[in-house]
Amino acid sequence: MDICNCNYILSHMYGSFLRQVRTSRGMTQAQLSEIVGISQPNLSAYENDRRTPSLDIANRILVACGYELVADGGPRRISAPLPKAGRSPDEDVPPRLPGDPDDEDPTVDASTSAGERASLFVTMIELADANRGLPTTST
Repeated sequence: MDICNCNYILSHMYGSFLRQVRTSRGMTQAQLSEIVGISQPNLSAYENDRRTPSLDIANRILVACGYELVADGGPRRISAPLPKAGRSPDEDVPPRLPGDPDDEDPTVDASTSAGERASLFVTMIELADANRGLPTTST
């Protein structure tokens, strides 16, 4: 399969799934779009494969319908974080208390290469598996 066909398939696989999620809860596009915080025409475009939702939007749609976005790989299961309810980027951060240490700089930022991001992700999964007593991939 060439790249053009792959891109076509990837961009046209979400519509019926998102429609099924919405209708399984008996919601109209107008009702769901209001809850999710997107316009009804955008939701229609996602359901009719005219646009592909971002992972954040897909997660918000699923959560609004009572589902959870999960990557399930046998013994490994990774749940997407729940979307924030409001518009503030720090709405769920508790207030700082006297004596709290300063925040550390992020390990990954916009300049981090894809290879380094992948390596850090694998390390994170292995640490999580080790904490749960699962075998890791490293030797």
